[in-house]
Amino acid sequence: MSNYCLMLLIVMSIFAKVAHADTLTIYSATDRSAIAPLLEEFAALYPETNIDYVEFNTQELYDELVMPAQPTPDVVISSAPDLQVKLVNDGYALSLDNLPDMSPEQPWAQWSDELFGFSYEPIVFVYNKQAFAQHDVPTTHEALAEQLRDRPDFYNGRIGTYDAANSGLGYLVATQDEVTFSLTGRLQESLGRAQADIHCCTSILLNKLSQGELVFGYNLLGSYAMARALKDNNIDVIVPEDYALVVIRSAFVHQATDNPIVATNFIRYLRSPAGQKTIAAHSALLPLDRSLEPHSDVRQQLTKPTNFHPIRLGPELLLYLDKRKREYFLNRWQQVMKHATP
Repeated sequence: MSNYCLMLLIVMSIFAKVAHADTLTIYSATDRSAIAPLLEEFAALYPETNIDYVEFNTQELYDELVMPAQPTPDVVISSAPDLQVKLVNDGYALSLDNLPDMSPEQPWAQWSDELFGFSYEPIVFVYNKQAFAQHDVPTTHEALAEQLRDRPDFYNGRIGTYDAANSGLGYLVATQDEVTFSLTGRLQESLGRAQADIHCCTSILLNKLSQGELVFGYNLLGSYAMARALKDNNIDVIVPEDYALVVIRSAFVHQATDNPIVATNFIRYLRSPAGQKTIAAHSALLPLDRSLEPHSDVRQQLTKPTNFHPIRLGPELLLYLDKRKREYFLNRWQQVMKHATP
């Protein structure tokens, strides 16, 4: 056989292997940098699988799935559990059998056999340490409302939070605050008077807090904030002492997937002991298995039973997604936040 023919056979063999490789397409509202160790480990476990990871914010992800402009994904990941429940309820998820249960003590982290939590997100306060060097840091929602009222010059234009009108997670947290905290209306009015800086994403707010453009961040994603605070001495994190909303980062297999086995294996891996250990040790996320959490001071705050308030995956989250209910809530929110800075 000539060298040319041998080379041709080698090239054809390589292309054949590529052609038979599975591609796992993941649409996700999770920063790739935060979840990268999990993607890398899964790729090592399944070397025949190529991973196509596409990032969205929570509302963009929902909108893309409902009115698709791109090919159908295999797996959908989001930290907005209400939008995930809505998608599952509307028939977008494939039912999966025999996935590992995380714990009978965590029934809030799975819905039916279709939606599966794999990490949790405490909703936290973040502050600029230098700005509060001579001031008490508010550690409850009521204390924050009082400080916004008593110290308007300090907070005016210098407090940031999610944009509930344009962020799926921001809307969820704002509505769950209303359910949980009787003084939410007063706090929102105070945020509006303080001309709160509102954004779609925790990363933008963390950057502004670190740079001193903002002094306080209200209702930010805990895992991102904690990971940033470990390497950024300009900021620190407070888990609210009265209650900390906890959202579940969840995943489902799209019902129209072309790769149901690979997609199911990925979700099984996320919830497996190996996946949970990787989340705990190497990612910017917090494992659903709380026995694996690193023992940092901030994460120890979540051991208090009074302030760990998980938002259960289930049909009750559909309440505030009702069109009229959503319009009514956002009209009120936008009215009180009319002085906010988008």
